Amino acid sequence: FNQLHERANMFRTEELKKCTRKLSQNDNFTDRELEAVERLSRGIVNKMLHGPMSHLRKAESVEKKQAALSELSSMFRLD
Repeated sequence: FNQLHERANMFRTEELKKCTRKLSQNDNFTDRELEAVERLSRGIVNKMLHGPMSHLRKAESVEKKQAALSELSSMFRLD
């Protein structure tokens, strides 16, 4: 769980930095608007991770949880 969240947030932070740099060059954006972009990025990450996390939580046995974790690790290159 933690590795997936950390990796997703790492990507989110990297992309947000790029976006913020570009937006802050434009004097028309306020700190409040930049914070709204930050919240938006967090919301997108949370929504994208909700399905995989729910799938892991619903696994009925230890073996199924381990199989699901293995699949997610491969998909998101968490190794």
